[in-house]
Amino acid sequence: MPLPAQVKDLGVLKVSGESGKFCIPVNKIALSGRDRVARGNDRAVYFHPDYPDVLFKVLLDLSEIRLKGFRGCSLRMFPSTRMRAIFKEFECYVMVQTQVGTAEGDLPIPRMLGFVETDLGSASIVERIQDGAGVIGPNLLSMRESGAFGREHVPLLNDFAQRLLSWKVRTTDMNMLNVSYGIRAGRPQFVLVDGIGDNFAIPIRTWSERAMKRGHSRSFAKIARHFDLVWDPVAHRFMEG
Repeated sequence: MPLPAQVKDLGVLKVSGESGKFCIPVNKIALSGRDRVARGNDRAVYFHPDYPDVLFKVLLDLSEIRLKGFRGCSLRMFPSTRMRAIFKEFECYVMVQTQVGTAEGDLPIPRMLGFVETDLGSASIVERIQDGAGVIGPNLLSMRESGAFGREHVPLLNDFAQRLLSWKVRTTDMNMLNVSYGIRAGRPQFVLVDGIGDNFAIPIRTWSERAMKRGHSRSFAKIARHFDLVWDPVAHRFMEG
């Protein structure tokens, strides 16, 4: 993919792999005024047209967060604790990489490509999950609301569930907002784009694969109810209701 003229002077690293080629910045970039494509509890996700294959995750300003209850008190007193989710996400990614060569199927989370300085603070750079037309892939919630989810997607959900197990992906918050549908290397698939890593105070899911699997099952059981499916925790798969 040829780089835009305005990008050539900024410093760009080109990374290639089986799932595609990524152009990522190595110098500070401006994200203010760019499209915010998603927002989580602690971070906003931005798209920059000069780097179409990746997204940038930036910590929200505290003014955008509801500082109520225990969590609000913790953030006011110890704002650096917000970095814990980022640490745990990258810790999970490093652990997942130890499964290369033994895990089956495609990586069920986005590739994480490092950090870059922006005018909004440090941003983590992640693979952009997109459909065949280059549009950001829809999540399960939008697929349900639009009627785009069909029975042909059930085998892909089961493949996703098995890949999470095979790659030993620890999760904190797997829900319909965090599971996106896209096409990688010509293969349609679901990918967990957020809620990655064991961010619980007592990281039992990190210590125990059994606890990890139970966590997956609880999340999938909730997702199944929204699609008139049944989750079988023994077979670890979705069944027609």
